[in-house]
Amino acid sequence: MSLEDWFNKRWYPADEEQSSGGLALLSPVEGLYRLAVEGRRGWARTHAPEALSVPVIVVGNITAGGAGKTPLVAELARWLHERGMNPGIVSRGYGGRAKSYPYQVTEQSHPLESGDEPLMLRLITGLPVMVSPNRAEAAQALIDYHHCDVIIADDGLQHYGLWRSMEICVVDGQRGFGNGRLLPRGPLREPISRLDQVGIVVSNGEPEPEVRKQCGGRLDFTMTLQPACWHQFNLDQTSTLKLESGPEPGLVHGVAAIGNPQRFFRTLRGLGYQVVEQAFSDHHEFSPQELEFDGVTPVMMTMKDAVKCRDFWQTHWWALEVRASLPDLFYQKIHQHIQNFAEHD
Repeated sequence: MSLEDWFNKRWYPADEEQSSGGLALLSPVEGLYRLAVEGRRGWARTHAPEALSVPVIVVGNITAGGAGKTPLVAELARWLHERGMNPGIVSRGYGGRAKSYPYQVTEQSHPLESGDEPLMLRLITGLPVMVSPNRAEAAQALIDYHHCDVIIADDGLQHYGLWRSMEICVVDGQRGFGNGRLLPRGPLREPISRLDQVGIVVSNGEPEPEVRKQCGGRLDFTMTLQPACWHQFNLDQTSTLKLESGPEPGLVHGVAAIGNPQRFFRTLRGLGYQVVEQAFSDHHEFSPQELEFDGVTPVMMTMKDAVKCRDFWQTHWWALEVRASLPDLFYQKIHQHIQNFAEHD
């Protein structure tokens, strides 16, 4: 069992006995982390960054690991683009090590430079994506070089150096906030009370009763992730195929190096596949040997994982793109926010 697995089984316990194992010993570290979080928030209140000339919508979460924010970022960017706006996406570029920043992500970028999620966002949206540890620098570059009129930040709810006109927090509708503790005793980056300060709270999937209770009535919208299409790679080219053009239902290897691999495996089973689960730690860098298996059975992975495997892609590998579906009222709220920004600019 990896260290990540050990923590996840205790942060998100299946029963009370599983939740106990050793976490209480981390209480002093949790206390120090809480002080650091409160200090960072206090600093942010007295050192507000300079406002940008366009709306900045931060999409993030308050838990470690994935909650589904990146598909929401992609869908929001598409929606804005389809309505005549020129959105750009900024990201920290976790796992990437570019030679200089801000770094513009292109279809030819390597994930070791850009990070996996920024490259995925570029490939599935075709919109400008800029990466930098200094997200404000990346946002300004999108405005200067691409004339973007709205910025969407993939993650960054805790990155207070980036000014924002709206915050959206995504909550995993099944796992919620686990044991409700702060890191490292629990999965929380910030206390649950942080939800009171964001503009919109979105549940990824129908929220369980316990998750509703944890959120205290602050769940505004429910998002569902729907399988959209398959992707395959051939050198620098990406082929997009309809769902019905994928492998026939049967035995497959499901590969996922994301925050919640079980969500992906459930999606594959919903498409009729019998899944041999191959879960890796979030942002894992794959080697060809790790994905060999038997060389015949279809290998299905997330788009986030697939972009890291383009250099050694095999013909029996398939990348599944999922798209976020949100109610019209969510987009009405986004539209109203952008209108209000323009009127008060």
